[in-house]
Amino acid sequence: MVRRSNQLAALALAALTISPGQAFGLEDSYLTADKIPYVVEAPDQPQRLGPLWGSRTEGAAGTLLKVPGNWRAPVHAHTADYRAVVIKGLWAHWQIQGGEATRVELPPGSYWTQKANEMHDDACLSDTECVILLINDTPYETYLPK
Repeated sequence: MVRRSNQLAALALAALTISPGQAFGLEDSYLTADKIPYVVEAPDQPQRLGPLWGSRTEGAAGTLLKVPGNWRAPVHAHTADYRAVVIKGLWAHWQIQGGEATRVELPPGSYWTQKANEMHDDACLSDTECVILLINDTPYETYLPK
């Protein structure tokens, strides 16, 4: 019973970490994986975005990012801080300012954060596709260096 209690406490803490200081009025809703409306994020790029809640360009949102295996993003930044969880595949994330030495490999279940307006790079290292859950609290857009 104590172990179950600890597991529930850990889950509650994780939920608070994902959305600190925000209370959402929730209604029951379901979206099966085959019904997620993936769209192209950028012309001539293979990544797809699947909105789960909110609108990432307008405010708080949760979005799935899906990319093919062995894919590397161009150097980029975002207009908002975000939190991310690897759902599928082996992901790598690193800060450009720190060079390749700061690259971190992230298997499924891993978590990272990224501050707004910091140039960084990402890659799907696995042969199969990668799926990442992105969570932002303020309007979020991706941009390339000038």
